[in-house]
Amino acid sequence: MITITIPKAKYDIMEKRASLYERILRFLPERKWGIEEYSAQRIKEFAREDTLTKTTRAKVKTLLASRK
Repeated sequence: MITITIPKAKYDIMEKRASLYERILRFLPERKWGIEEYSAQRIKEFAREDTLTKTTRAKVKTLLASRK
């Protein structure tokens, strides 16, 4: 078992958010939430499409460096 510690203030915020989400979801008209299941092939498609070309990567690095 791995133990983590977080500040009490952060825990309180997380607890309030969870409570809020629970209340929102409980009172929505449709309580059923569809869960999409993807095949291994479809996941590979997503991974393949989720890449940057070297040119795009360089442009992004330049843009981010100029904002510092």
